[in-house]
Amino acid sequence: MSFFDKMKASIGIGAAKVDTKLEKDSYKQGETVKGNVFVLGGNTQQEINGLYIHVMTQVLREQDDRKYLDDVTLYKIKVSDVFVIEKGEEKMIPFSLQLPYETPVTIGDVSVWMKTEMDVTFALDPKDNDYINVFENETVSSFLKAIESLGFYLNKVKNVPFKRSKTGVFQEFEYKPKGGPFQRSLDEVEIGFVADAQSVDLFIEVDRKARGLSGFLESAAGMDESKIRVQYKHFQKESVETAKQELMDILSRYSR
Repeated sequence: MSFFDKMKASIGIGAAKVDTKLEKDSYKQGETVKGNVFVLGGNTQQEINGLYIHVMTQVLREQDDRKYLDDVTLYKIKVSDVFVIEKGEEKMIPFSLQLPYETPVTIGDVSVWMKTEMDVTFALDPKDNDYINVFENETVSSFLKAIESLGFYLNKVKNVPFKRSKTGVFQEFEYKPKGGPFQRSLDEVEIGFVADAQSVDLFIEVDRKARGLSGFLESAAGMDESKIRVQYKHFQKESVETAKQELMDILSRYSR
């Protein structure tokens, strides 16, 4: 290998490349993702310090009255330790990982992707991004369908930072009434979920003034009668009808 090949590889010219192939592109929250990472050697031998896969999304941050989207890692695994990739060589490395139960649902402008990162000594780190569709688990799905059946429509979805969740991200679903029993009494309802393998915590804010559910979550105090938290175990298998009745009871109680 020549000195010039090494120099070019260090700035990405003729360097090793990485490409991840997933078994499929749609998953439920908490589902296992499987695939293979392909590493293709470049024009010279290179030492690879490790391969990593990140589950990525974006959160909406605010700073100095400015809002912006920021890439964040929800979960990260190491796929491979140190190895050497020869000139023109191809390696295939299988992997599997479980999506966090709090992985945001890909709806509206929310996106989730798998970022493969290859750590290369004295070189630019090659990356590969694979976007996936993420659907709700059964409990979350039941409540989202239930609130729409009560005459609400989904107005906005956003991810916000939340230190108390396992992923550091909280997804807010903002609903507004377009009909049904709460059209005249409510202006807005925000709901969100914090989940793990055992349970799902449902957070609801019923308020005519949209102060933001994330603000309520970040504050341990100040819970008033318009903010509700209910926990459901996964084995309870909440049906849409059951979720609808529970939401009906909650919204009726706090919309007076």
